[in-house]
Formats: sequence, structure tokens, C-alpha cells
Amino acid sequence: MFKTREKKVVTLDIGAFRAKEIILHRPEDKVLYTSHELKALTPYRCTFGYDVIVYVGYALFVHCWSDQEITKALAERNISISDREISFLGKKFVTYLAMAHRESRQQITSAMAVRGGYILHLDGTCEGDSPHLCSGLDGMTEIVLDNVKLPSEKAELLIPFLRQIKQQYGDPLALVHDMGKGILLAVGEVFPGKPDFICHFHFLRDIGKDLFEEPYQRIRNRIQKLNLRTLLRQKAKAL
Repeated sequence: MFKTREKKVVTLDIGAFRAKEIILHRPEDKVLYTSHELKALTPYRCTFGYDVIVYVGYALFVHCWSDQEITKALAERNISISDREISFLGKKFVTYLAMAHRESRQQITSAMAVRGGYILHLDGTCEGDSPHLCSGLDGMTEIVLDNVKLPSEKAELLIPFLRQIKQQYGDPLALVHDMGKGILLAVGEVFPGKPDFICHFHFLRDIGKDLFEEPYQRIRNRIQKLNLRTLLRQKAKAL
């Protein structure tokens, strides 16, 4: 027994086309046989191909294009898509990327083992009151090993994250991070005895703040008092 199913598929290489898929059905065990070629082009029950999803993901997160810019660029490639669909494909790209990364952990571990191990760099980013995005990456291959969103960089929140990295990739050769108290306590708990280094950038930034905060404040106040930034903007605009 067989049945046909039509679906519209859009890929960058081919453009828009309508595919007719013949699905074979074996009644004895109710097994369905579908087209492997069509599955290689698009995710299950999706209109746009993997290449379009990757294109959108790179445009959003690498090139920082807006939804409207991506829509226009795809229209020039004969691909009609809405701004809302761009946003949806961006989320789908992140999901697929996370799944691919999770499935590649063994290959990542093998690649780092060939180099003799890995050096774990730890850092967290935060904007305003948003959660901290804490990331761990190998300093030699620059591969992101794992990341997690946490409400703060407290030790009790970081310890499970570090234990997960240890379980997945083993002990690092050394660690590099800032001088945050939470990270220091968490690293000492999960990786006792491992060489532990302060990040050069954070070290110099903190020293600079201690040494130059007072004169920097005086210069900033003087600039504000004399309204120099406005005058410089006007001069730059005139030029």
C-alpha cells in the first residue's frame, strides 16, 4: 500500500518547489517508508530547508541583521518569508545547534584529548537585571563546552554547572577565570588541587580601576561640566 503527500519546500540552492512524496506502508507491522532525500532537505513537517534555517541563524546571531534585512536578502534569492517566520527559524536554529552540540560531546572530548587535555575558561555575562549567562570553554580549541543561565554567580549555583562539565569532559589541565568570590569557591569545590589562574584581562581591569578611578572621575566631571561631548559631536557632524 502507498499514499502520496505534497508539501512546499524552500531551500537556498533550489528555491521554492512543491514535492510529491510517496509513502509506502507495510500493513503487517505498520511500518512507514518515507523519502530520505526529502528528509535531508527539511525537518519533519517544515516548509523551509535546513540551509535556510542556517542562513537565518548566521544572519541573526553572527551578522546581527534585523528580521527585515533577512527577509529582504532572502527575497533576492527567490525565497518568500515573513518577519515572524524569521524570528521562529532563529529560535529553531538555536535549538538545533544545542542538540548538535550535545550529540557531539564525544567527538569534542576526543579532539581535546589529542591536544593533551583542555584548559577551562569560565566567565559570566549580564545586562541589567537579566540572568547571568555562565559559559565554560576550552582555551586551546576555543570550543564552548557548556553554558547555563543563572540568577547570580553564587558558588552554590555554579557548583552543579561545573560538576556537569567535569562529568562530560573530565578534569581540565587548568582553569582561568576572574576574581569573583563565587567562582573561586565553586572551582575549589569541584576541581580541588587543579592549577587555577586569574584572567589577565580581569586582573588588569581591576588594577586599573583601583589606580585610576579617582583621576578618571575628575576627567569625566570636567568633560561634563564643559559640555565637550556635545561640542565634539557637532564638530564630527560638520566634518
